[in-house]
Amino acid sequence: MASPMTPSHQQFVGRFEFEDPRGEGPTRLRREYRLDALVASGGEMDKLLRLAEWTYGRVYLFGRPSLETENALEILDACAAGHTFYCAHYAIVFCAAATALGWVARPISVRRAEEIYHLSNHNIVEVWSHERRKWLCFEPTYGGCVAIEGEPVSAYEAARQWFTRDAEGLQVILGPRRQVVTKADFPYRLRKYPNYGWTQIDERSFTCYACLAWVPTNRLLGQHVGKSIENWDHWPGLYVYFGAERRWREDPRELPPYYSEAQRHENA
Repeated sequence: MASPMTPSHQQFVGRFEFEDPRGEGPTRLRREYRLDALVASGGEMDKLLRLAEWTYGRVYLFGRPSLETENALEILDACAAGHTFYCAHYAIVFCAAATALGWVARPISVRRAEEIYHLSNHNIVEVWSHERRKWLCFEPTYGGCVAIEGEPVSAYEAARQWFTRDAEGLQVILGPRRQVVTKADFPYRLRKYPNYGWTQIDERSFTCYACLAWVPTNRLLGQHVGKSIENWDHWPGLYVYFGAERRWREDPRELPPYYSEAQRHENA
């Protein structure tokens, strides 16, 4: 059983802004990009991995953003028009798409321990699994999820495995074909982009999991103009976890922030 919520947990839950998947924006996203057809077959992980691969494939040019937006629909339109985007925009699109399809999803902003500024090094997404009854960590920038010995895990579990257990069994599973990438494969090259070079999975992909910051919203269709999921100072209800300071001691079912909150919204 999860422990009682601490004040910081309560603050996160109380301030979290949930998107209504039946709303105008999510409905438009599902229809314009035929998301229901994309996830029409297979088990839950097949569907989510297909969605992650779809997100990865929608961003044709990687690099410094050439358009300032954190609206998933605008990002998708801009990708088709030749604009470049970073990992935050992959996360926004995947999170918005998963939410539109009825999952409870939330963006996570992560950074390395030695860097003290309040901007992310990378952005990932957790999705509440109906089947597994837990949070699962997705890497939309790579088109996959994170797992330990083939079992998908949360961002906290992935981080703890990297920093305290020498990444034993830690994997990135790419797409519905479930290609497995391990530490032994680093650097694993993904795609070469014009004017940027190769994107790849390597040690820096996981050293940035040292600080995990859960952003208190999955409303990513234009409701937060002027805010960025990359900037921690924009979110008073941000829940930040620095593993080294806490010695990675938490039970993943309890942190963060009170996982049964997702169940409540899932069954509403």
